[in-house]
Amino acid sequence: MTLDEIRAVLEAQQWPVERLSEATLRSRFRSKDRIFPLFVHLEPLFVTFAVIPYARLPEEPETAEAVMTRLLKLNREINLAKYSVDDDGDIILSVEYRIEHLDPSEIRDAVDVLSFYADKHHEDVHKLASP
Repeated sequence: MTLDEIRAVLEAQQWPVERLSEATLRSRFRSKDRIFPLFVHLEPLFVTFAVIPYARLPEEPETAEAVMTRLLKLNREINLAKYSVDDDGDIILSVEYRIEHLDPSEIRDAVDVLSFYADKHHEDVHKLASP
């Protein structure tokens, strides 16, 4: 599946989509109390759907460790998605699929799961990550 085909699936589901590069799309979705950014990045073997930044990792080591421990626990509890932290300290919520044989239902599942977990766990993660 190409990035244009992924974009067409998202637009058919009424997702606003902007192309940022040959490999990246940007969108957004609204939860109960905020708007989350959503990025779709295509690589040769995988496509990643990511809410970034979901939150920021605290600079204080003990607090950062507590946040990372919570993210690891959430990773065991949630299905399809995962939390991670990038080199800039951004907490990411993402879903990855192999691009081979990707179908529209998996794209819908990815954005549904991200919007569900982003909303469900945001208050908990944000409160823990905030100074």
